[in-house]
Amino acid sequence: MIKLFVSDLDGTLVDHTGHIAEEDIEALRRARKLGVKVVIATGRIPSTIDDFLDLLEVQEDEPVVGGQGAVIALRDGRILHTLTIPREVAEEGAAIAREQGAVPVFYTPDAILMERVAFSPEEDAYWLGKTLRYDPDALAHLDGDFIKLLAAQPDESRAAVLLAAFQARLGDRAEVVRSHHWFVEAVNQRASKGAAIAWIAKQWGIRQDEVMAIGDAGNDVSMLRWAGLSAAPADATPAARAAARWIAPPLAEHPVAAALERFVFS
Repeated sequence: MIKLFVSDLDGTLVDHTGHIAEEDIEALRRARKLGVKVVIATGRIPSTIDDFLDLLEVQEDEPVVGGQGAVIALRDGRILHTLTIPREVAEEGAAIAREQGAVPVFYTPDAILMERVAFSPEEDAYWLGKTLRYDPDALAHLDGDFIKLLAAQPDESRAAVLLAAFQARLGDRAEVVRSHHWFVEAVNQRASKGAAIAWIAKQWGIRQDEVMAIGDAGNDVSMLRWAGLSAAPADATPAARAAARWIAPPLAEHPVAAALERFVFS
């Protein structure tokens, strides 16, 4: 019996226009009425996605996993759990990004700073958060450790090279993931969506075999492998599909609703 259902956001619930299908919203609503706890797990920072969380009717007591698992927070802003990377890792990651023609983005508990425009101000804000600010000398204006370092590569054909460079130079000090077509991220070595979901399940006394997860990208692999039951949309990345135990319909055909219908409602 599934007691905890975990869903990725972008590419699993949210399409490239920012739309969430009513079918998926209704399925999550129905799951909650059956007593299933729902958790959203995303690479975004929880405080930047209130509009999506409102649409998905995320409750005050439902934690949100953000920053690839580096942050677990409640809707009222309370941080339940966080893992950070040291400044030197963020500095080297930023240097790698610049070398590869990508744009560094620095995440702290209080700010999201980007050195320059990557796509357009509107697109940058959509992907990285409405609180995003541009600062060409961002590192000089930030103190302490970082939740994560993101490199935005507008040229998707160069993202694989960017990922390889991050892995080669930071892989022994950070968890490196490709979170979207254009994004490579470095977070704490112990941070992952899988580890965050395990932490939440333990707090709630939910067994691993009572958890189902669904996601579409490389940063979802850890939770797809950890959960007792997992699914990936048919148009997910090869890594996500390989990690999932069931292949759901593609994003346009409401994979979250389909997964819940098959494994929770039936």
